[in-house]
Amino acid sequence: MFRKSLFKDLTFTDIHTLYSDPREAERFFFDLKWKDGFVCSKCGHTHCTTVIRKNGSLRTVYQCSHCGHQESATAGTALEDTKAPLLSWILVMFVFVMSKTGTSAKYISDLTGVSYHTTKFMLRKIRQAQKQDNETHAATDCDAIGLDVFSYGGKKHGKRAGEQKAKAM
Repeated sequence: MFRKSLFKDLTFTDIHTLYSDPREAERFFFDLKWKDGFVCSKCGHTHCTTVIRKNGSLRTVYQCSHCGHQESATAGTALEDTKAPLLSWILVMFVFVMSKTGTSAKYISDLTGVSYHTTKFMLRKIRQAQKQDNETHAATDCDAIGLDVFSYGGKKHGKRAGEQKAKAM
């Protein structure tokens, strides 16, 4: 679900500029969820209308033209029922997938301006979604493995602290 190819050739500033408008941020998740356009999760129909929410929310609800089922771009995803701005989710995802090593919630919080607790929650949701995605692909894609960086070997016993590290390739 969350891959580097989503943000290919983009910088942090580009992401912030492209998705600072809430409608554009929502369009990002719409395109991520429905790559070939809207498909109703109930009946499979491909035509929808947009519904304006009565509670004043800026988020769009899509109503199936066939069965009337209403669904948002974030429904059924890690972002379902989120109150955080979608731009914040995009920024956290960007930093998460673009780092070669693990990133801490504190680092991302400082970088994006999103509160630490919100960032921690977002990272947990992103990791859960990525784990589910990896399990789904592991069952179907057994032929290919992609690696950016890997290390081999373990700590060597009887060596000094600086000599114990595994080698990275």
